[in-house]
Amino acid sequence: MNLDKLLATVVSVVLVFAASGRLDILQNWIWRAQAKVVYESRTSTWGSPRFFPNRKFENER
Repeated sequence: MNLDKLLATVVSVVLVFAASGRLDILQNWIWRAQAKVVYESRTSTWGSPRFFPNRKFENER
């Protein structure tokens, strides 16, 4: 699949989600996919990424 077909497919998907009023679901899916890619591509020296901070430790700083 070349870039032109990929771009047309992405635009079509976004337009379908926008027309149905479900852009929030699409955005949530994109954020989860990005977090998964970052998590799987980390090295052993990175440590643990904190995408979603734990609120119970904010008072201990």
